[in-house]
Amino acid sequence: MQKQAPTKFNLIGLVIVIIFFAFFTNPVLGGILLVVGIIKAIKNSKLLSFHLSSGQKNAPSGTNFLDKINLSVDLSNIHNPLPQNKVVIPAQTSAVVSKPKRLERRKKYLHIALNSTLEGAEEIIAQLPHSDRILIEVGTPLIKIYGTDAIGQIKSMVPAGTYIVADNKCADLAPREVEMMANAGANAATCLGVAPIETIDAFIEECQKFNIDSMIDMMNVENALAVLKKLKKLPDVVMLHRGVDESEFSKEKQIPFYQIKQIKGSYNILVAVAGGDTIREVQRAIFNDADIVVVWKNFYQPSSETAQLAESFLKEIR
Repeated sequence: MQKQAPTKFNLIGLVIVIIFFAFFTNPVLGGILLVVGIIKAIKNSKLLSFHLSSGQKNAPSGTNFLDKINLSVDLSNIHNPLPQNKVVIPAQTSAVVSKPKRLERRKKYLHIALNSTLEGAEEIIAQLPHSDRILIEVGTPLIKIYGTDAIGQIKSMVPAGTYIVADNKCADLAPREVEMMANAGANAATCLGVAPIETIDAFIEECQKFNIDSMIDMMNVENALAVLKKLKKLPDVVMLHRGVDESEFSKEKQIPFYQIKQIKGSYNILVAVAGGDTIREVQRAIFNDADIVVVWKNFYQPSSETAQLAESFLKEIR
């Protein structure tokens, strides 16, 4: 007469059945029971191995002992109890995450500001030459009309990898504004040089946090160098800017080209010049060692000369 398998192992089999039944009816409860069962099994590993060996010796030849108690347990599922369609977060791999586009110090850039409408912007962008030296600005009027959606809209119109400047002209609440511009897809944001120093400091700090370039617009600032000396950290770009109203109503107002060398003589920083849209003013900016030349008037509305104008400006910016 054959010996019966030990009662304790029958009890273990029953426990396993209960766990799996609980798992399929209530995954949370089943998971808890499974963990408790595994811990108990580890603590009593010697006893479990004894019962397993005893059961296998007493089972009829050619018969799996687990089959005898009508259990079909895949042990690999005990070690890996998650269903096959469960998404498991993989360990960190060596894959390189693409970094946001940043400005390079060895290049000179043509910065085209778009200030009219999204429809007009699309027509202008379609005519622009493909160049990694062209920066596209989502102008302040576009952001005011369309909100930060304008940044995403413009980004969808330009070739992949095009550098996008959000001209938000931050004057306060820098952390909030930088987050908005960065989340919208901008590669750079702007802050007014006449803003409180605390705001400019916070703006630069937040731009570093969100990995976008900080541009300080020195419109209506008499001495840009004096502002820079007060800051905790330097911005990525200083923009010397003669405003549109200034150029219209104060004809004697000049772009302070002389400050380019003053700034670059004191700091290793990129300098942009805005407020001059003629070839002659672009030439003067480059002659005085500007890194970025901002133009907008000739790109306010699309025209048959848009492409040619962009090519002409690019040739001057070497």
